[in-house]
Amino acid sequence: MRKYKVNRGEPVKMPSKEAIEKYKDFSRLRHEYDEMVRRPQKPLYKDKKMFLVLLIILLLTYLIILATEEKEGKKKDQDDDNGWIEMVDEKYDSTT
Repeated sequence: MRKYKVNRGEPVKMPSKEAIEKYKDFSRLRHEYDEMVRRPQKPLYKDKKMFLVLLIILLLTYLIILATEEKEGKKKDQDDDNGWIEMVDEKYDSTT
């Protein structure tokens, strides 16, 4: 644990009257605090940069999905053409 020392021998430091007057205007103080703490948030449709970034991300995602589906479709077509059709033909061709 820390040990705290209270300096009772030093004179108490009081803020100047100018500093006190500066902080008496609470509405301005609150406004300055809100500006420092909160970020200004625009709706997505009004923030052009964020809307554009989101649109680009969605477009890239869509293109990637299309490309993967196209590759899977080609593989599936190749697999279907080779083995499955021959097996079905042999199954029904046994009547001879």
